[in-house]
Amino acid sequence: MPNSSREGRKNLSSAKGTNKDTKSRTQKKPEQGKKKKGFFSSFSSLGKKIIIFLLIVIFIWPVTGFVVWGTHKIYSSIDKPSFPHLDIKVQSIIKNTSPQSPAKEKGAALCEVMINRIQQEMDSTFGWTVNDLIISPTSWLDNRDNRQLGTLFATRLLVGFFSTHFAKVGTAAKENEALKEAREQYFAFSADSWWFPSSEEQFYKGIKEVRQYEEELRNDNAAFVVRTDSLYELFHFIISAEFLDQPLGLLVEENFQVDYSELDDRVFYTQGVILVLRDFLKTMNHLYPKIEERGGKENLRNAFKMMDKICTFNPVIVLRGDHDSLFADHRSKMTRYLLNVRERLHDVAQSLSR
Repeated sequence: MPNSSREGRKNLSSAKGTNKDTKSRTQKKPEQGKKKKGFFSSFSSLGKKIIIFLLIVIFIWPVTGFVVWGTHKIYSSIDKPSFPHLDIKVQSIIKNTSPQSPAKEKGAALCEVMINRIQQEMDSTFGWTVNDLIISPTSWLDNRDNRQLGTLFATRLLVGFFSTHFAKVGTAAKENEALKEAREQYFAFSADSWWFPSSEEQFYKGIKEVRQYEEELRNDNAAFVVRTDSLYELFHFIISAEFLDQPLGLLVEENFQVDYSELDDRVFYTQGVILVLRDFLKTMNHLYPKIEERGGKENLRNAFKMMDKICTFNPVIVLRGDHDSLFADHRSKMTRYLLNVRERLHDVAQSLSR
């Protein structure tokens, strides 16, 4: 019995010691947990939310930029938005027609170059998209749409000038019926008609009429005359309020006068105008060396250089930095290029008038 009592007391004291150890470990745990707390866990719930929001904002911009840039690159590989060189067809026409070619061949070559750009737009990957219905994804390609509108504008004006100046023996002579039909009816048709008839249908008819004139010209049944005064009138017409001043007026308005959504519209409209003009003037300059011989060589070289910049202008996003902003003002860049083109062509016109 005494032994049993001693063993009982020993077991009891052992149990008490175990309870003390357990209690001390339990009391130490919060202290140990407190020591292990990190920087992030010391913030309140609101502080954590603010930090998470800032991290999202910081990382979302590079991701968004990459997505926009990637989409732009993919689209560019499907449908060309930049034109560093003359179209292959225009290059072929220039190669196969010389300053010594008969007048009728020169006239036919200029006609083909004049209508080439609008035909390229209609025959391109997505076709003529200006008149696409809103249910079509292509109706949202506004940069392309405005380039096509600029193309149509310049084609209308050049066909009109060609018909009333180059395709007549004299000012009092009768205008060629095919060219008159093309300029007054088919190319003057609305750009956004989807049906009954569609814009494409009318523009193709206009192209057909121009080619009808070409056929008549080759068969000596139509006129084509280019004199020095005609060349002067051409350059004077191009730099007039009727032609280049029209896209220029869209570019020079102050930022507060233009909605942000319209910035790219005006930039790419100008590109469409210059694409047509570059084709026509490069061909004209090749066929009529007198333009350079009368003092226009350096001015034309610089004008074509600025035209190339306009035709290759293809920013991922069109920005409008104001005054001393850190952001680019793409509309002002396009304005500078176009003003340079106009002034250089003005100097060419002056040299031809002397």
